[in-house]
Amino acid sequence: MNTELSKKQRRQFFLVNAGAFALIFLLLGFIVLQLLQSSAYKQTDESLKNTSQDNRVITMEISRLQTDNPFLAPKNNDFPPATTRNNRFNSQIILWSAEGKILNKAVLGARFAELQNLQLSKKNLNTIQALSVKSGNQTLHFRSIMRKLTTPQEDVAYVQLLENTDQIDESLQTFQTILIMCMIVFWLLSLAISYFISQKNMTPILLAWQKQQEFVENASHELRTPLTIIQNSLQKLFTTPNHTVLEESEVIAQALNETRRLNSLTTDLLTIARSDANETVLDLTTITPQPFIAQLTKPFQEIAQLDDKTFILENYASEKVIADEKKIHQLLVILLDNALKYTKAGDKITVLSQITHDNWLLEVRNTGANIADEDKNQIFQRFYREERSRNKNSGGFGLGLAIAQQIVKDHQGKISVHDLKPSGVIFRVKLPFKH
Repeated sequence: MNTELSKKQRRQFFLVNAGAFALIFLLLGFIVLQLLQSSAYKQTDESLKNTSQDNRVITMEISRLQTDNPFLAPKNNDFPPATTRNNRFNSQIILWSAEGKILNKAVLGARFAELQNLQLSKKNLNTIQALSVKSGNQTLHFRSIMRKLTTPQEDVAYVQLLENTDQIDESLQTFQTILIMCMIVFWLLSLAISYFISQKNMTPILLAWQKQQEFVENASHELRTPLTIIQNSLQKLFTTPNHTVLEESEVIAQALNETRRLNSLTTDLLTIARSDANETVLDLTTITPQPFIAQLTKPFQEIAQLDDKTFILENYASEKVIADEKKIHQLLVILLDNALKYTKAGDKITVLSQITHDNWLLEVRNTGANIADEDKNQIFQRFYREERSRNKNSGGFGLGLAIAQQIVKDHQGKISVHDLKPSGVIFRVKLPFKH
């Protein structure tokens, strides 16, 4: 993936994440403010509504108007207790005439100066409203409810109840400021998180792209060699059209040999491509390990004998296991083929099969050269081959161990490589006893 495309994709991830965080914070802030405002005025609105429906309170206020006594108190005991009434320090009752004149100015006293700009509004009767009153250099905020008297008394046509909400508004304003600041701080923090997430999101994409590039390059390189040999062999045949097949048998044999290698490579590539596409399906069957291992290793024992190598079989697994027989066969063939390739005359190859705890343990050991520590972590990568294998001209493609690892992974098992003391290699496979 080119650098420009990578930056563009990362920028898109970043913008999407940043926008998502911003939207979440805005929605959260809006919901919190709405809930807070509704709950902040809830008690005030309930108090206003209850008081406006209590005729005794209105009657008492009219009595104060009649006696011109703002401190007149009720005499009867059935008047609502103070705990259920609105706070007189923050509430006011305004008595209006039909012409819009405040009648209880004397009762209001000094507070009338703050409310003198108040206007009678006959709209939205019996409905709680928010209103503001200009008083000098400041603006007072109230929650209000207006009620029309069906039978006017002392020229009182309308009764208006006001509840001052300046303290509530200031608290809400302070909370809103704090909330906005927190949202900005956390949104800035989310930008850093978005950048980090965009980097993390791009990492597997870039890694997959890199692996794909390496895969294509390595596959092309491996395919080019046998194709070139086959092409040269065929071209050579055209230069000698009168020769017999016997005379050109060496050239034909070389072309056939490369054709087989090419067929093997394409099969391995197809296997890996299917595993990458998660198209591998295991055909699980019950396997009896002892005869299975004995039959599988028999041809390798013969090859080892012809090469003056010692082949030892430790076939101890007696309990049946559930696995894909063809895949396990392919796995062991890969490991045994490597053991034969990377050993010389006089070396020893040992195959171990036994049941340990909940696993079917398979080991292929061979004496000879060790694998360097830096190579142990890479030998299961595709097309990776140690330098020693290149020197020996083994003819492999570096796909065998990658396929072996995929087979083990499909069986939910583990494969690892270890040193054999004093010299040699152990490939250890642990497969679940019951898959």
